[in-house]
Amino acid sequence: MDTELNLTLLTERLTAYQISRAVDIDEQMAQKIIEQEVSIDELEPQIIYQLKELNDKLLN
Repeated sequence: MDTELNLTLLTERLTAYQISRAVDIDEQMAQKIIEQEVSIDELEPQIIYQLKELNDKLLN
């Protein structure tokens, strides 16, 4: 199931720590993503893919 990345869903259900562990980024970067200090488009393609995978898992 390939869906659009829904940051609202991720941030409502997961903490920065949980996101950082799930996609192998540091917690500070995860917090910046949550606070929209870093745009998704600025991230490496692999991180974007992992975030989309995590999003899909939360939807199921």
